[in-house]
Amino acid sequence: MDKETWLLWLLADSQLPTGGFVASAGLEAAAQAGLVRDGASDEDNSSFLSFICDSTRNQARLTLPFCTRTHILTLDHLQRISHEAGEEGERSAIDAMLADISRVDSYHQSMLSSNRVAMRASIAQGGGLLMLFNRGYAQAGFMADKRGQLCAGLAKRLQKRSRLGEIRAHWPTVFGFVCAALNITQTHMQQLFLFQFVRQLFSAAVRLNLVGPLRAQTLQCDMQPFVSDLLKQWGHAEVSMNSIEDVFGESAVYTEPILELYQGMHDRLYSRIFNS
Repeated sequence: MDKETWLLWLLADSQLPTGGFVASAGLEAAAQAGLVRDGASDEDNSSFLSFICDSTRNQARLTLPFCTRTHILTLDHLQRISHEAGEEGERSAIDAMLADISRVDSYHQSMLSSNRVAMRASIAQGGGLLMLFNRGYAQAGFMADKRGQLCAGLAKRLQKRSRLGEIRAHWPTVFGFVCAALNITQTHMQQLFLFQFVRQLFSAAVRLNLVGPLRAQTLQCDMQPFVSDLLKQWGHAEVSMNSIEDVFGESAVYTEPILELYQGMHDRLYSRIFNS
């Protein structure tokens, strides 16, 4: 088994301590508001499946482009840094890399500015993954080479900036950086990113008693063609502040504004079991 496959299995672990288990992506609010009906566990589960598909499509169009951009930026900058001669040139290249990642993170922050609940969940999960990388993966033996130590140092600087409030360290930004640091390919990174989101939704649905655990496994299996089509259609999308798509706001967009409204309702629920 190669190292990338092993790391993908580790990152796909449902017990990964990044805080995803406390988020429902608006499913709890949608269920209480009646958008997702209680009959989701029966044959009439159209409202439940519609919510899952709409949320996943929104994730692919809104969040995945930030994740992809950070992954590409990280790999490009790491390659440039490896060719820099002298400490001064390397330090300058590292500062440029951190500045570019911060710009992408700030862009994502602005996209979530109208949705406090989604913003809080994104920051919590991003911070959790960054901490996991620093305390876990960065200590692994395969990170002992020059590239690994460079990535470990960059991650510590990102975490320090996050604690100082200089960046937010959102989930897609950190996810793209971590996968690039671990040398996971862009294709596998994108597949893992959407898989984790879909699994998070089904996990939330089971705990909300909208669907049983066995039925959830069946439905999650049936999501594979839908997710694959999303990746074929939008896997190329990435945010780039210098492109015409970003001038008109087309590289990363909300496809389901109604879902955003339901997410924003979460803090107003009288009783809830999820943080978001």
